[in-house]
Amino acid sequence: MPMTFVKNAWYMAGWASELGQAPRAITMLNNPVVLFRGEDGVAGALLDVCPHRAVPLSLGTVAGNHIVCPYHGIELDRGAVCRKNPHVQGAPDRLKGLAYPIEERHGMLWIWPGDAALADPEQIPDYSWFNTPEKFTTGRGYLHIQADYRLVIDNLLDLAHADYIHPGTVGQPGAAEVQQVTVLREGNSVSVNAIWPDLPPSALHKRAWTQTERVDKYLDMKWLPASNLLLDLGIMAPGAARETGIRTPAAHILTPETENSTHYYWISARDFDLDNDELTQHLVGVINRAFLTEDKPIIEAAQRNIERTGATLVNFTKGDAGSAMVRRDLDKLAAQE
Repeated sequence: MPMTFVKNAWYMAGWASELGQAPRAITMLNNPVVLFRGEDGVAGALLDVCPHRAVPLSLGTVAGNHIVCPYHGIELDRGAVCRKNPHVQGAPDRLKGLAYPIEERHGMLWIWPGDAALADPEQIPDYSWFNTPEKFTTGRGYLHIQADYRLVIDNLLDLAHADYIHPGTVGQPGAAEVQQVTVLREGNSVSVNAIWPDLPPSALHKRAWTQTERVDKYLDMKWLPASNLLLDLGIMAPGAARETGIRTPAAHILTPETENSTHYYWISARDFDLDNDELTQHLVGVINRAFLTEDKPIIEAAQRNIERTGATLVNFTKGDAGSAMVRRDLDKLAAQE
């Protein structure tokens, strides 16, 4: 049975700075979507299907504030209403496609694929702290994962796996044995909060931390529907208060492409050595290596096994308890729609 997606939610469709004059295609929740930016700088999002002859609009161009189909030169506005048809006399607006609500927030493009009447921009997760250069320096990335987005959520909520597949990047050997984990529900969010006490700093923090040979580390991972996660991550001297250490928070933003593929956007920040560009590139490299060469192969291998064998998932750790709560929430939201 095909997966039922939660449609009444905001999903990230890319970085706002990367949407220029050329239309851009993306598949979201099994639907082809075209993004374009008019001459006035305002973005639009339409079903990537011309309502005339079903040609992908993403193959076309932008004229003024309209997208132009390459097949017959028909122009649609951001509401997917035809505003120019060179082939007919009279008003062209009888021809209409499908438009999606779209918002630009925090340097990101957000699309609402469900009931447009319910699209409240205030429901977009608050990632504003990644746009405060006086407090944080950021780096970002993207990867495409051939797996169900829920497996990626599972992976992010169960950070104990870092001990085993990330020992040379973002993990700390021995962390799983000493970690202290709490699962919290607050409103419509689920958080898995962990403390890893008295361990050597990971490769991610080793260059930045010189105060002590060992550190305490906290990892508070918060999920918001449908697939937005925020990690508040920091280290400090063993037994010290959080505010005495350094922070490297990160946003993990997932957009289902299909039932078994996911767009994974991430942005990581730090509150120390803000003007060190070389350090920024180093940290981005460490994080990207962890995601691309460690997380991605494991998650995709699990997806293949599920597809080949019908394997089911067993909840066995405290992190699993958090992801089980999220999966129940996603099923409930989809059922309500």
